Amino acid sequence: MELTLVGGFVIALGLMLSMLSHQRLLQSIVFFSSFSGTAVLNFGDYGMAPDVVLLSFLLLAGLLSGRMLDSAQLSKDHLIVGFLILVFAAIVVLSFLFNSAVHGLVSIQVTQTAYLLFGICLTLVLSIEFSTLERLEAGIAALRAGATFISLWGLFQAVCYYAGMIYPAFLFNNSKSHFADMYDQRAAEGVVRIASVATEPSFMAMSLMIFGSFGATVVALDPRRRTTSWILPVVLTLATVALSTASTGYFGIAVLGLLLARRRPMFALTMFAFMAVIGGIWLASVPTAWDAFYNMTLGKFTAGSYVERSTTIAPAMEMFARQPWFGFGWGADFSYSIVTLMLANLGLVGSFSFLFAVIATLVASAHARKRFQTSGSNLAVYAEAAENALLVYLAASMVSGFKYVVADFWCLWAFAVAIPSCLVCIGDEIRSAVPGLGTWRPGSIARDA
Repeated sequence: MELTLVGGFVIALGLMLSMLSHQRLLQSIVFFSSFSGTAVLNFGDYGMAPDVVLLSFLLLAGLLSGRMLDSAQLSKDHLIVGFLILVFAAIVVLSFLFNSAVHGLVSIQVTQTAYLLFGICLTLVLSIEFSTLERLEAGIAALRAGATFISLWGLFQAVCYYAGMIYPAFLFNNSKSHFADMYDQRAAEGVVRIASVATEPSFMAMSLMIFGSFGATVVALDPRRRTTSWILPVVLTLATVALSTASTGYFGIAVLGLLLARRRPMFALTMFAFMAVIGGIWLASVPTAWDAFYNMTLGKFTAGSYVERSTTIAPAMEMFARQPWFGFGWGADFSYSIVTLMLANLGLVGSFSFLFAVIATLVASAHARKRFQTSGSNLAVYAEAAENALLVYLAASMVSGFKYVVADFWCLWAFAVAIPSCLVCIGDEIRSAVPGLGTWRPGSIARDA
C-alpha cells in the first residue's frame, strides 16, 4: 500500500471537514469527482480515488452523528426516480449473482460491479443531500470550481510540454490503476494531448463537458448569471476541451450546440465561433497542429481509437445474442458504447431499467421547471442545464464508452435528480398558487455550513 502526497492531503481534508462542515465535505466530493488519474492510496494495480475516501468520511460522519440525510425534503418524483435507480441496482446484483453461479466467479467482474454499485450509491446519497437549496448551490459552486481547476491544470500541462518543463505528474497523475498512465500522449509530432488530472484526454473531455454543458446553458438562458464568476469558468472549460485534441470533447461540444440552438440559436452560433477562433489560433501557433487535428478527427476513421472502439461493438452484440435478457453480468464486456455495454452486460432487462431511470429523471426535471419557472428562482434554469449536461454525457458515451468508474457522471445524475426537489421547496412557499404539490420529508429541515 502506498499513500500518495495528494492522498495525505485528501485524508486530512476529509477528517477535518467531517468534524467541522458537512456542506464543505459534500463540496469536496463534487470537486474531486473528475480526478480519475489521482489516487489517495495505491494497492498494487488499484488506485483509490479521492471521491471514494471522501464519501466514506461523509457516510461515517453521518452514522456517528445520527444526522444522515436528515435535512432532505423529497418530491414524489424524486422518490420514483430513486426507486427506479434501486431497481437498476438490484438487476445489476441479480445478473452478477446468476452469472457467477452459472459461469463461475470472475475477479474483474467483482471489481467492476463494485465500481458501478458505488456510483449508484453516490447518486442516491448526493441526490438527497443536495435536495436543499443551500447545499445545492454549494454543490454547483464546487462543480464550477472543479472544472476551473482541471482546466487550468490541463493548460499548465500543455505549457510544460511546449516550454520544455518537467510536468509534475506525481501530484495528480499518480494512480496505478489500469490505463491511468495514458495521460502523457501526443496527437502528432510536437503536439501534446491534454489530460490534466484524468487518466487520458477523452476522460478529461467528458468530465469537463459536464460543467461545460451545465454552465453554458445557465449563461445562455439566465442573463443574471452572465457574470465573471460564471462566464470565465465556462469559457476556460470549453477552451480546454477544444485544445485537448479529444474527439470525444468535440462531439460533446457539437451536441451541446444543437441543444442550445433550440432555445438560443445566436448563443450557439457565438459558441461555435468562439471554438473556431480558439482552434484557428492553435492551428496557426503550432506547426504540426494540422496533422494533429486530422489525426483526432477524420483520421480516426482509418486508424486510432475510433477503429479500436468500433471493433468492440460486434463481440458485444454476439454476447447479447447469446444471453439477451440479463446479459453476462457487469464487467463481462468493455465495448466502447453505452448501448452495447448495457446490452452485453445486463441484457434487455437491465438496459431498459437504466433507460427508464434516466428518462424518469429527465421527465421529472422538465415537469418541475415548467411548473415552477415563474417562481422567481433560478432553479428552473439549473434544471434545464442539468438535463442538457446529462444528454451531452450520454450522447458522448454512445460513441466513446461509459466512464462509470469515474464519479463525475454519478454526481451529475444526483444534481439532475435533486433539482426538482429543490423546486418543490420553492413551490411550498407558493402552494396557494400551485395546488396539489406533494412532498415527502424524512426529517426536519436543517441548515448547516
